[in-house]
Amino acid sequence: MTKEPRHPMPPDPSPEDEEWDFAKARAKLAPTIDNRTAARKARKRTLADAVDGRSLRATGRNQHLNFKASQRIKDLLAQHVPKGKISLWLEGAILAKLRSEGIDPDA
Repeated sequence: MTKEPRHPMPPDPSPEDEEWDFAKARAKLAPTIDNRTAARKARKRTLADAVDGRSLRATGRNQHLNFKASQRIKDLLAQHVPKGKISLWLEGAILAKLRSEGIDPDA
């Protein structure tokens, strides 16, 4: 003796069904982005805050140093130093220059 299922199984979807409309599905899942000026500025601030004090303290780099350089230096750095490693490279170059001038940075 077999029991009948309580709920009949729905038929398999076919390409003519609404479930197969991928444009509607993509539109439903697409993020809604607010393009107002205030919203863009808020997103920019959020992304800028991604590097926080905790991540900088972990590497011991929590002081800001800003300086002007010629376009030639900027181009050379972009060409020869991997992206994301420029600060470390510059820090090493400054320490090497201090040592060559007879200054012990570790003292």
